Amino acid sequence: MNAKSREMSGRERKVVRKKKKFGLVVEFIPTIRDLKPDDDTKKKIDDEIKRAKGITPAYLAYKYNIRVSTAKKILREAEENNIIKIITKSRRTIVYSAAIESS
Repeated sequence: MNAKSREMSGRERKVVRKKKKFGLVVEFIPTIRDLKPDDDTKKKIDDEIKRAKGITPAYLAYKYNIRVSTAKKILREAEENNIIKIITKSRRTIVYSAAIESS
């Protein structure tokens, strides 16, 4: 091991894993996502939630590189605070939209 590889954290290293599927060996790089977003990312997510017509936990997770479970928690909290509402709910996913307040 050289000094440079010791300095790099586990997240920075690109690990190529091999997976056998139907007799074929496929190489892939696993995606490591953040458990909790930092304050700047949280502000961006809140702004995105307020102006989105339709938003899912998977969309948030992909765009802001956070885990899907974390995105679900963020969206549930926003729903409890009446920032967004549920449009469609299925067994696997929930689609949210910005709540329109009528005066």
